[in-house]
Amino acid sequence: MNAGGNKGRRSDRQVEMEYSRLQDKCRGALVGGAVGDALGYAVEFDSLEEIIERFGEKGITRYVTDACGMARFSDDTQMSLFTQEGLCNGIIATEFGMIEELMPYIEKSYLDWLTTQRGTQEDLPDSRLSHVDELWVARAPGITCLNALENIRAGINHRNDSKGCGGVMRVAPVGIFCAAHSDLYDYEDTARLAGMAAEITHHHRMSTYASALLATTVRDCIGKSNIRRLEFEWIVEGGLIMLKKYYDDESKIMAEFSAIIHRAMSLAKSDIPERDAIRKLGQGWIAEEALAIAIFSVMRHVGDFEKCVVCAVNHDGDSDSTGAIAGNIIGAILGYSAIPSYFLDNLEILHVLESVADELCDADPI
Repeated sequence: MNAGGNKGRRSDRQVEMEYSRLQDKCRGALVGGAVGDALGYAVEFDSLEEIIERFGEKGITRYVTDACGMARFSDDTQMSLFTQEGLCNGIIATEFGMIEELMPYIEKSYLDWLTTQRGTQEDLPDSRLSHVDELWVARAPGITCLNALENIRAGINHRNDSKGCGGVMRVAPVGIFCAAHSDLYDYEDTARLAGMAAEITHHHRMSTYASALLATTVRDCIGKSNIRRLEFEWIVEGGLIMLKKYYDDESKIMAEFSAIIHRAMSLAKSDIPERDAIRKLGQGWIAEEALAIAIFSVMRHVGDFEKCVVCAVNHDGDSDSTGAIAGNIIGAILGYSAIPSYFLDNLEILHVLESVADELCDADPI
């Protein structure tokens, strides 16, 4: 008998365990984003003072549910789902093609989302999401996204200069997919794909950089284990180094982007109260601020899903987007199994979210 014959080979049990872990993290990233979004959506347009007045000194810590007892998420999660659908449609059609080949499919999917915002259901070929009734509802869609997509539909070639958070808030599925298919799409592919997906509607470099960094961060957090504060800082720092190298950019925009991300990490390591720290980072309506607030929240509470998303939504600004982005990242770190049941029990279309995450995770995404 050759005792070394199976050396280096993985057993079926090992493969199964590896897939189970990957699936848990992919689900965690997507569903975690929806959780943070739904928690923050209820206070998106409230000041911190108003939030405290409504919910007490701790702020909002549990969902505000509707008459059906459901926690509803915003356009952030809607567009994340359509990002996934366009990406997977493109992967199938091009047989895991080049980044540029995938863009028309993602753009088509965003145009399908635009149709859902009109409220009257119609047949949308190639869109399985169009059969989900809950997605045919406008949930405070961003004006920049709407206008940009209306221009595309009308054949108007107009490049805006928006750095609103409507680009970064929807690209986590890129990081999830590239983590699950790291043998086909490398680190730079992840950044480029996310940046280009955001640029369909938002053309400011700050939006591109924020989207690229979110996707690479999600990718790394899914791929690594036992991530603590220091390890998370290394992940973000590595992403910044890659962005500067890939985009070959020493401009003021890149310097400002790097500065706010470093400020977020520095504040997370300090003993400054979290609400005071978030005020120093902004309100999250623009891409770099939304990502910075999310990174701060994750790094301050890297081992606790609830504390992270609660931190990310209790401030004066765009609470659903900062909650969504923080939820994407902390979910990628801790996994679906770490999300408390009370954040899952009343979350709308949870089965769809789980299915979409599994499609991103699987080798063949359909």
